[in-house]
Amino acid sequence: MSSKRFSFRSRYAKMGITIFVSGAALVLCFFLLNNLSDVGSFLSKINGILTPFYLGIIMAYLLCPIYNGSLRLIYKGIKDKFKNNVKSYTFARFVATLVAIFVLIFVISSLLMLVIPDLIDSIAGLVRGLPDTADRISKWVQDNVEQNPELVELLQGRIESFSDTFFKWAQTNIIPGAESILASVSVGVKGTIGGVVDVLVALVICVYILNSKEIFQAQAKKFILAAFSCKKADEIFEFGRICNDTFGGFINGKIIDSVIIGILCFIAMTILGLPLAMLVSVIVGVTNIIPFFGPFIGAIPSGILLLCIDPWSALKFAIMILVLQQLDGNIIGPKILGKTTKLASFWVMFAIIVGGGMFGFVGMILGVPTMAIIYVYMKRLINNRLSSKHLPVGTEVYEDFSKYNINKEDIFGKKSCISYTATEEKTAGEK
Repeated sequence: MSSKRFSFRSRYAKMGITIFVSGAALVLCFFLLNNLSDVGSFLSKINGILTPFYLGIIMAYLLCPIYNGSLRLIYKGIKDKFKNNVKSYTFARFVATLVAIFVLIFVISSLLMLVIPDLIDSIAGLVRGLPDTADRISKWVQDNVEQNPELVELLQGRIESFSDTFFKWAQTNIIPGAESILASVSVGVKGTIGGVVDVLVALVICVYILNSKEIFQAQAKKFILAAFSCKKADEIFEFGRICNDTFGGFINGKIIDSVIIGILCFIAMTILGLPLAMLVSVIVGVTNIIPFFGPFIGAIPSGILLLCIDPWSALKFAIMILVLQQLDGNIIGPKILGKTTKLASFWVMFAIIVGGGMFGFVGMILGVPTMAIIYVYMKRLINNRLSSKHLPVGTEVYEDFSKYNINKEDIFGKKSCISYTATEEKTAGEK
């Protein structure tokens, strides 16, 4: 009696596994949809636990060029000073780590030292100016009351009614809510302490990643090569290179661009004699990391702050920011970022709005390079499909200027404006 040996590669085994996985996926989806609140709280808890890892990865990614450059220079200088190259490499890694961490601490403390004194002075100035502001408001009210006795009679009853309503509201809401206010304060203090602890843990994780990134990269390559075919593995490696080039080039370029904009803002504000030049320049420079809307996001709170000090200074600042944004958007930004994103302004705006709406501040920053990667692969897919049909891949070929009575060849040149209909006829004739 013969028996057939079971094989997972048989058609029935594959069909059974597919049915089982599909059923498990449906059950999982049903469970998630019926327990959204529990799933949301669980994911939020996991996200809080992983926060130090997020921060550590971001720190390591930003410090990686400094670490790599320091390691290169130090190893080259001490290569012959130790008995073997392993000790030279270990010492070079140790010193490069110290250099990277020192740069990080120096940048953060420098920003705090630049911002905090001006912030304290501005708050103190606003507090000192409150009595004068109150006197001006009181004098204005008194002058208007003396000139308009009818207004006094009209408002007197309204003010008494408002006062009674306010005291009743305070008795029913503020006093009983004192306990919850104290609880909120304690939660805020606890959150601050937790944030400091997260940063310290993230610093340790950053050190581990900087010194172990080659091992992690090698392990990832081993896994991909073991799990996928060589062709698919090469595609995954290429995707990783594109992501690294796009994200790295964009983020590093935006940091350099933001530093330049912050310096230009400080110089312009100093020349114009505007107050709080250092504080406002740091705010504008930091928010400039966000593409397109960055200068305006930083300019709004800065403008409000200047408005409280001097309205004329706020107006000059608003005009200066408009000029600075045009200079950055049309000259500085494109020169620094170069060909990193290759996105039109519309898609940049789309990526910022969608990324910010879904993931907040981080989404506004990372939305543009993410959109750039999607754009690269969509462009590649479309161009490959067109090439397989023997159609031109240039976008200008498909633009229609006939509605303006303009010949496209006058704008793009004759070579770039080959009609795709002519290409189709040529292809059909060859067939």
